[in-house]
Amino acid sequence: MTEQATDSNLLPLDTSIVLLGSEDPAYGERASAYYRGLGCPVSVLDPDVEGLQQAALVQVLDGIQTPFVVIARDSDFLVADALCNARRWLSEHPGAQGVLGYALGMRPGHGTVSYHRLGETCHERADDGLRARVLSFARSGLQPWRAVMRVDTLRAALAKTPALSDGWLVALSFALLQEGDIHVLEQTQVVSECLAAAVDPDALAPVTRALRGADEQEDGCFADEDGFAILRQFVLALGSIGDAPLLFSSPWTSVVGEPVRSFELHQCVEMPYYNAPLFRQLSSLEFLLHAWPVGQAHVRALEGPWVRQRDLLQHHANDNLETLRARYWQALSVNLFAPQVCQLLLETFGEDEAEPRSELSQWLERLLQVGAPELSERLAQTPSGAVLRALAAATPDAAGKQRAIRHLAGCKGTQLALLVLDLKDDDEALQRTFDSVVASGLRDFRLIVLKAGALPAITTPRDTLHFIKVMPDTFVSHLNQTVGQLACEWLMLLQAGDELAGAGLLRLQVELAQASGCKAVCGNEVRRDEEGRLIAIQRPGADFDLLRGRPDLMASHWVVRKDVIMQVGGYSEKFHRALDFDLLLRVVEVNGLAGLAHIDEFLVVGQVDREAMLPDAQATLERHLSVLGYQAQVTQGPEGRLEIEFRHAATPLVSILLAASGDLQRISVSLASIQQRTRYPRYEVLVVTQGEEQQLAGLGARVRMVSCPSAQLSRRLELAAAEARGEYLVLMSDSSQVANPGWIEALLNQAQRPEVGVVGCQMYDAEGAISHAGYELLESQQVHASWFGVASAQGGDALGLGVVRACHAVCAEGLMVRKEVFDALGGLAHDDTSGIELCLQVAQAGLLVLMAPQAQLFSLGQAPVSQACLEGLVARWPWAFNRALAVDGAYGIGELPGADGPRWLNELN
Repeated sequence: MTEQATDSNLLPLDTSIVLLGSEDPAYGERASAYYRGLGCPVSVLDPDVEGLQQAALVQVLDGIQTPFVVIARDSDFLVADALCNARRWLSEHPGAQGVLGYALGMRPGHGTVSYHRLGETCHERADDGLRARVLSFARSGLQPWRAVMRVDTLRAALAKTPALSDGWLVALSFALLQEGDIHVLEQTQVVSECLAAAVDPDALAPVTRALRGADEQEDGCFADEDGFAILRQFVLALGSIGDAPLLFSSPWTSVVGEPVRSFELHQCVEMPYYNAPLFRQLSSLEFLLHAWPVGQAHVRALEGPWVRQRDLLQHHANDNLETLRARYWQALSVNLFAPQVCQLLLETFGEDEAEPRSELSQWLERLLQVGAPELSERLAQTPSGAVLRALAAATPDAAGKQRAIRHLAGCKGTQLALLVLDLKDDDEALQRTFDSVVASGLRDFRLIVLKAGALPAITTPRDTLHFIKVMPDTFVSHLNQTVGQLACEWLMLLQAGDELAGAGLLRLQVELAQASGCKAVCGNEVRRDEEGRLIAIQRPGADFDLLRGRPDLMASHWVVRKDVIMQVGGYSEKFHRALDFDLLLRVVEVNGLAGLAHIDEFLVVGQVDREAMLPDAQATLERHLSVLGYQAQVTQGPEGRLEIEFRHAATPLVSILLAASGDLQRISVSLASIQQRTRYPRYEVLVVTQGEEQQLAGLGARVRMVSCPSAQLSRRLELAAAEARGEYLVLMSDSSQVANPGWIEALLNQAQRPEVGVVGCQMYDAEGAISHAGYELLESQQVHASWFGVASAQGGDALGLGVVRACHAVCAEGLMVRKEVFDALGGLAHDDTSGIELCLQVAQAGLLVLMAPQAQLFSLGQAPVSQACLEGLVARWPWAFNRALAVDGAYGIGELPGADGPRWLNELN
């Protein structure tokens, strides 16, 4: 292979490349394909699980036959020309240890790559001496471990490198500089993926200490304070990406031509980033990045476009060649780097389209040469892919749909009206809604479109599809007029672009024919986020508290009886951005919670403008609470949550029943947390022991000891409850500690509502993961601990995790119950240490069991419900394991879709 050409497409065969593997094997697969195309030997080290890559590198070097070696991450790309120049320089300077170029940072996204400066400044060659060399690299931020090195140099440096699990590459860089100088060429040698990630300087402190120790074993030239400062600067510069300023972006917008780069106003012309040969190689690299996307950040940026492409490739009943071709062009514009789309589009070209056929064929051939996985495979591995599989599992085949239709034909019909708001005059979005209705198999329905702009057809109210022209600012009056004129029994409000999911509404029609007492029903749904990714919203029943706390995720796409809508006065013009939510609040104000239902089927794939609807949602929630007699305050929390402070007038005495285990230290810590972190002024603590008197110093006036010789904790707590003076009881274990000062206020905020019986605390372990967030009683006769083990920071947008919500039961190691309710139910029956049976009794009495995440405890972790306890619960409360989580417990119909398909069809006649 020649080395004279600066634009060489091949790497020198006497230079081995060692790739440091990552947890994502796709990086290694793509990198191996890239380097195979450049014709050089490559070794890939397994991911660094416990600092093993350092030892693995030593073993790899023993098998390398070439005189030169270079290390790279599997997410990075070595520039061929730069390696050829480095190899040539080493040949011309036989006494040199290694030679290094600069790194250019890149972040790939949807159809574009952004490039960033790595390193602080141009590298200045240091005077002789290790201290000067280390300081020079500390100032420039260049990483010596990336150099093209002689194999013997790397072996010697590895022998001196301290064994570290994190930061070993920084330590290797220091060891290389101990061996001698690393020469720097003014060229870009590597294009490195740089993800925005802050590095805690304290996390790098062990690396600095390790280098100090390695230096002491040599000549100790960093032993003084200035030397330590140089080492620390060196570690921080090499161990973190830092600011990485944006230099230029490179969008790829056409199958012909190259990407067109857009440069920022401020450029770093002192860095060797700006030359035509490098940009030509960047174009080839960008093609590979777009055709073979890898990594969480890049795949997430493409997940939405992939979903959109998939949707555009679906065939519909009314399709023809012209409509298919138009959608294929749309799909290609969404993402140019999809071979399947190119192939489908080529099949639509006529004989007179030779030029575009040739251009697209060449593009397709180039894509296929990359050898990347197909679009469907990549999408299937994303969260949106999991949602699509769930939707597919819940969708019956043609024969199943016909069976459901025959069943409906043989029973009393339930006609459904779909009211579609097209206030943006978006015909494309409207067509998506129409296509989904046709594909759903729905029968006996009316489709009414309230449309701004020109109507596509003249229709009458008697037609199955009827268009009504409206103005965006006055559409609610037309909507109410339309509702009043409809003969349909049930209505659902949709936005243009919403799509019916699978056969959920077909299933609902079957159920509604037998649900005479139902007034409104919600189902699960799928949301598209701002980038088009799919998020499954699995609603845990018709939970009214959850509805009030998360209207953005709970209020849309309910199916409501027409006469109920008319009964409450129709939709409100005042709250037109939160129509569904306002309507449901008024339905409850008039009728109470009875008749709210939930079906465990996906009904709609849609999108809600959270920012637009929340102000109206907050305003109508404040109106609703005023109607209920509260002078409440509603505030907006994170992720679209609405938080209610009911502002109850009373401040009742609260009795905390602290169950003691016999461990004096645990009791003391738990009791101290109550006394030091409780803000609420009116409380007392009853420390419940098992007969032996435990001497606790400095109990204070609020604390009393209650002894009971019974071995049953439930009996001891009942005795303590009898002695308690408070109107409300808190059951708490000495394995728990108070986490936030307002915990009692948060419990009372819910417990003082007359319809509430029990309120539970949300508990966390020492690492901040959830140890208790409520229990669910499953149809499989198991008790499920909701969100157990989930880190609090990972909850994010999870439905229900951060707001007050109903649940089947809460843990007895942190719950509040009204004393009169506790006494009336007879306390904790059957030694109910879990609290589940108490909660079931409360629910049977018609009261709510709630989880209040604002009341937080630290807990050692909840023991799983024992098999004996579970068997007793199933025997005594069989109905509790045969319902979905619904507020009134009457309409939990169905189950989440599973891999075995929609089993509800098997129940039809």
